[in-house]
Amino acid sequence: MSPDLLLLVAAITSGVVTAALINLKWVRVAQRVHYLPREVARLERLWFDRRPLGALWWGGAAILALTSVQGSAWLNMPELAWLAVIAPLMILPTPWRLPFRGVTSPLAWTPRAQRAYAGIFVLQLVLGTLTVVVLGPAGVLIPLLFTANLADLALGFLWYLERNLTMKFVSQAQRKLKRVKPRVVAITGSYGKTSTKGYVATLVGGTHSTVASPASFNNLMGLSKTINEHLVAGTSVFVAEMGMNAEGRIRELSNWFPPDIAAITVIGEAHMERLGSKEAIFRAKAEITEKAPTVVLPIDQSELRTLADKCARAKKTVITVSAQGKKADIVLDPDLGTVKYGPQDQPSPMEIPPFGHGVNIAVALGIAWALDVPKAEALARLAHLPVAAHRAEVGEITEGVAIIDDTYNSNPVGAQHAVTSGAQLAKKRKGPFVVVTPGMVELGPVQFERNKKLASSIVKAGGTLMIVGRTNRKALLLGAQGKASVFDSRPDAVSAALQAAGTTGVILYENDLPDHYP
Repeated sequence: MSPDLLLLVAAITSGVVTAALINLKWVRVAQRVHYLPREVARLERLWFDRRPLGALWWGGAAILALTSVQGSAWLNMPELAWLAVIAPLMILPTPWRLPFRGVTSPLAWTPRAQRAYAGIFVLQLVLGTLTVVVLGPAGVLIPLLFTANLADLALGFLWYLERNLTMKFVSQAQRKLKRVKPRVVAITGSYGKTSTKGYVATLVGGTHSTVASPASFNNLMGLSKTINEHLVAGTSVFVAEMGMNAEGRIRELSNWFPPDIAAITVIGEAHMERLGSKEAIFRAKAEITEKAPTVVLPIDQSELRTLADKCARAKKTVITVSAQGKKADIVLDPDLGTVKYGPQDQPSPMEIPPFGHGVNIAVALGIAWALDVPKAEALARLAHLPVAAHRAEVGEITEGVAIIDDTYNSNPVGAQHAVTSGAQLAKKRKGPFVVVTPGMVELGPVQFERNKKLASSIVKAGGTLMIVGRTNRKALLLGAQGKASVFDSRPDAVSAALQAAGTTGVILYENDLPDHYP
C-alpha cells in the first residue's frame, strides 16, 4: 500500500471512529430536546459559550487539519500530513465535559434514536466524501466539526417520516376516543398545566370517572399513548394537557382530539426561546379555544380577558375565573380567604392549600363547575389537591431540614412564588434558607434578566444562593451581587446546602437542568 493511500485509509478510519462516538453525544441531546430541528446546534453554541476551552480545542483541531493540508507543502515536511489522522480524534472531548452517555439524562436507545443516529451518520459520510475529494485526508474533519448542525439537518429530514410512523397510533386513539365518548377537557398555559390537570382530576374524580394524561404527556404521541393505554369503557371525562413548541401545534392537537372544554392557565415567558415574543406565545396558546364550545379563562391577565370577550362574541360558553378577587364566575379572594363557585353563588370561606398557585386552583374550579360538580364536593376536595411531582413539593428529611422540591418546569412566576414561600417557611422554623439552582432556561431574550432578578430576590429574602453549572452563572452572580457559591455539579451543591441548612433550615431546589446543559 502506498504511503498516500495508507494515510487516506488511516484518516478515514479515524474520522469514522470519531463520528461513531461523538454522534452518541448529539443523539442524546436531540432526544432531550424532543428531536426538534435547530435545538442541537443551539445547545452546542451554549456549551462553547459557557466552556470556551472546548471551543479553543475545537479550533485547534481545525488548525491541525489545515496544517496537514498546507504545512507539508509550505514547510517541505511530508510527515505533517499525518496530522489529518490526529485532528478528528481531537473532536472527541468537545464540547468540553459534555458526557457521551449522560448521567442525569442517559440516552434511551429507542428506534427513533437509532434512526436519528443513522441519519446523522449518513450525512457525515456524504459530506465527508465530498470534502475528502476536495481537500484530501484532512477533509474527514469537516463533517465532524459540524456534527451538531448535521444533527439538526437530519432531524429536519426525519421529521415527516417520524410523523407518518406515529399516525397509526394517533388513528387508533381517535377511534377509541369516539368509541368511549368522554368529555374532553384540554388544558394549556405557559406554566401550571400539569398542576391544574392534577387539580381537575381530584375535583372532578368523585363525580365523574376521570382519566388524566400522566406526567407531561402533552404532545400528539403522549396523548395518543394515554388514550390507547388508559381510556376504558365508562370513562366520562378525559383531562388532556396540551403543550406546544411552535404556533400551530395546539391547533393540530385540537383537530385530532377536539376538546369539549378548553382552559388556559396563564400566558408567560416560557417558550420565549423558540417563539420569540409573548404575543406569539399568546397566539399559540389561544388556539386551544378554537374548537371548544366551552372555555375557562382567568381574567386577571389582560390578554386572557380579551380572549374571553372574543370567545363570548363567537357564541361559546365562557366561564371566567379570578384568583385576585375580581368580578368573575369563579372567584378566589386570597385577602378575604373566600371562594365564589358559579356566577350566582355567594362567597364561602376557604383556605388555599400551602404552595398552591391560586390561578391554577381557580381554573380547576371553573372546569369542575362546567362539569356540574356540586359545590360542597368541589370545596371539600380542595384540601386534598395533589402537588405535581417536583413542583414545590415540601418534605422533611430525618435530620429535620425541610426540603422544597421545585425542580421541574421552573418559570419566573413559579420560582418567585417558591422563593417567597420558602423564605416564609424558614422564618417560621427559625432556620437558614438555602436555594440551590442552575437558573431558568428557554426564556430567550429575557433569560439573563429573569435569572438576575431571581438571584436578587433570594438574597433580599435572606437566602443563601448556591449556583449549579454555568448556563446562568453570570446572571445569577450579578443578581446576587457576588453573594453566592458556585458548583459544577448538583451533588456538590446539595452536600453544601445540607451543611448550611443545619437541622432547622429550609432548602429550596429551584429547577434542575440535566447534564446536556453546561
